[in-house]
Amino acid sequence: MESHILRSVIEFRLLAGISQDIINLVFLGFVVGLLALMTLDRKKRWQAFLLWIGLGVILYVLHSMGMFVPDIGGAEEAIGIVPGLVLGVLFGGGTKALRLQPTGPTEFRRAAWGVYAVLFGVVLVSLLEAHLVYPEFIQVTEGGFAILAVENSSVSLQSNGLLLNVVAAGVAVGAVRRFTRYDSDDSFFVLGPPASGKSLLLIGAYLEALNRDADKRRDKREALNPSQDLMELVENLDRDATDWIVEATGRSELKDLEFQFVKGTLFPKNVTVSSVDYAGEHLSRIPDSLRGEIDSVDEELERLTSGIQGANRLILLIDIERFVDNEGLGIAEYFSILEAAEDKGVVIVATKADILADRFWEETETDPQESFDEFKQFVEDQLCQSEQFSSLLRQTPGSEVHPVYYETTVNDDGERVPVRDDTGSVVTVGFKRLLSRLGE
Repeated sequence: MESHILRSVIEFRLLAGISQDIINLVFLGFVVGLLALMTLDRKKRWQAFLLWIGLGVILYVLHSMGMFVPDIGGAEEAIGIVPGLVLGVLFGGGTKALRLQPTGPTEFRRAAWGVYAVLFGVVLVSLLEAHLVYPEFIQVTEGGFAILAVENSSVSLQSNGLLLNVVAAGVAVGAVRRFTRYDSDDSFFVLGPPASGKSLLLIGAYLEALNRDADKRRDKREALNPSQDLMELVENLDRDATDWIVEATGRSELKDLEFQFVKGTLFPKNVTVSSVDYAGEHLSRIPDSLRGEIDSVDEELERLTSGIQGANRLILLIDIERFVDNEGLGIAEYFSILEAAEDKGVVIVATKADILADRFWEETETDPQESFDEFKQFVEDQLCQSEQFSSLLRQTPGSEVHPVYYETTVNDDGERVPVRDDTGSVVTVGFKRLLSRLGE
């Protein structure tokens, strides 16, 4: 077998009078430049170290076989790596390091993508050239190149070792792909019945994500990329007042609520939490929309449907206030949605759990925050008194309830209002554990 196309492409160097060693050094410099940028990227630093080790092992093996790695005898020969290094740094976005970056740590996403693209290209071409048998039809010399007449145009596949090489190539490409990707597969979309606390859930989760970076230097904090609608709600809730400020979403009113947070330190990844906050009247129409059984879909329903389809996990809300007031959980549509959505992971969140927190304190004389695991089980046991909720748990094997709430007190009018700390901020409970669960 001959690597006719690959060898012919490389031999085009003869037309420019460039040696093979120079081409190898430029290519190596390009890869080194990309890896250097990955090393400067906090999110990809450890992945870059592992790739450095892999590159070193590969170069050692190739050098011992007398392949690819040239013997560099001095600075004049080694200078050949500089053009490739410059190209790698420029291609990978290295100019970002020279600018002021007020929004947080610099990400060199193109550098990571470049490393993956280089490896994928090398592996794919090598695999084809190793197992595809075809006649030579290009000839390159110092005098020019020519297209050769092909007498036998047959093309065949060399199957000896093909399966092993395909598996090895797939593992290598898959591993590097996971190393170089920034965004995780996890994106969460929140669903709930009317007035079940969708807005307050997104606000509380965002505030918790914000507080997680509070102790970091400003240049080390990650951008959470909140949507405008979410920031308007946060601004309202942050006012120094005794009321909630955030009202239930009105009929025909939609709000795009979304933010990201970073999970992990060794191999950090971005996790997206989003919802289209709606008044709840669309919930019963979602299953038919997911199945494509609605001819004319309005804008609101279309945005809800696309949000569910674009996420790989759903956050289903259980309104504790509804449960305690015996109003019905309003979750009958969840079963049809899960059936129509197909293969969506599920996280069940119990909102407004401050009502059961008071009951837990009275029955156990224990602070729910100090014994949160016990409180979590208490909430699940209480909800399991509802046959509908028990059916939902059976419908979602392995799921568990995650209670969240804002600390509240009852005012003179008998209404629950938020408790605020010395700085005038609301006090949230359970959201830290919820973010940990979402980032798993």
